[in-house]
Amino acid sequence: MNTYKLTLKTASRILAASLLLVTSLTSNAQQSHLEYPAVKQVIDHFFESINTGNGELLAGLELEGAQILNIREDTSGEYEFLQRSWFESDNVSADSQLTERYWDEQLLISNAFAVFWAPYDFHVNGEFSHCGIDVLNLIKIDDEWKISHAMWTIQRPNCAASPLGPLH
Repeated sequence: MNTYKLTLKTASRILAASLLLVTSLTSNAQQSHLEYPAVKQVIDHFFESINTGNGELLAGLELEGAQILNIREDTSGEYEFLQRSWFESDNVSADSQLTERYWDEQLLISNAFAVFWAPYDFHVNGEFSHCGIDVLNLIKIDDEWKISHAMWTIQRPNCAASPLGPLH
């Protein structure tokens, strides 16, 4: 696990601003892309699997060898990175009610590669836990879209109110 200082924070803000600019210019065209419905279905199933505790559904969405990267900002503004292999289906259960909501998503699609980016909020048993940005990379292999990489930030202080309103 590595911790990076302010320079990474500045670089990540520049990258995020650049991504927003590019995606804002192309987002309407992407919805008309022939692969949009198939890519969106995988993304919807990803969030459904989290919100229902369906580990089997989640496991079926991954490309073999898929990776996860969590980026946590601590109270001093430094970042901590945690990389691991994909979710294990038995680590996802319906024991706790998890609710992850996203909005203002951006989706870039080529014929064999797609990138999803969206702010989100996360709740456990109806209580707010954290917010952040979700990024999913998808690859089309053998006419099937799979998630090859999932990355998200975890922010606890200073979360803006969700435009979706309160959870309840």
